[in-house]
Amino acid sequence: MSRFVMLMVISILPVFYTQAGTAVFGGGSFWVMESLFAGRPGIERIEPGWMQGETRQPRRQVVRVHYDHKVLTYGDLLTLYWQAVDTKDSTGQFCDRGLEYSPALFVQGSLQLKWARQSRSRLWLEQSQSLAVRILPVSRFVPAEARHRQFYQQHPLLFFAYRKVCGYPDGAGLSMQPLLAGR
Repeated sequence: MSRFVMLMVISILPVFYTQAGTAVFGGGSFWVMESLFAGRPGIERIEPGWMQGETRQPRRQVVRVHYDHKVLTYGDLLTLYWQAVDTKDSTGQFCDRGLEYSPALFVQGSLQLKWARQSRSRLWLEQSQSLAVRILPVSRFVPAEARHRQFYQQHPLLFFAYRKVCGYPDGAGLSMQPLLAGR
C-alpha cells in the first residue's frame, strides 16, 4: 500500500468511527429484539448474541445495535426498548423464562449509563412501581451462530407464530417518534 493511500485511510478512519454508535440490549429472545430494531432509520447493523457475565452473572441473550449517531441517539433506542420489554419481569420475558432472557441494559461509558439511569427513573416515576431491568456494564459479547441471525427473515411464519404465542409485542406498532419528532 502506498504511503499516500495509507495516510488517506488513517485520516478517514476517525471520521467513520465517530459517526457510529453501539448499544447492547437484553430483552428476552434475541430473535425478537433483532426484529424490533431491524429496518429502522439510522440502524446500520444488528448482531444477536450473548453477553457473557462473570461467574455470578449468567449470560443473557442480547442484541448489539450499531447505529448512526447523526440520525439516532442512544435515548431514541431506549425509547423503543422500553416499549418492547416487560419492565417488571426479572425472571425472563413473556414465555421465555430464565435469567438468560431477563431484561438488561448493557452500557458503555458514563454517557450511556446516565441516559439509561435517567430513562429508567423516568419510567419508574410514570409507573410508580419498581423496575426489574438491570443496568450492567458491557462485558464479553459472544455472537450467535448463523442459524440465529435474522431468524425473523429466514423463518417468517415460524417467527410470527413464536412471537404471537409468546406474547411479545409486534415491533411494527412501536415507535421512536417521541424523541425523533423534534428533529
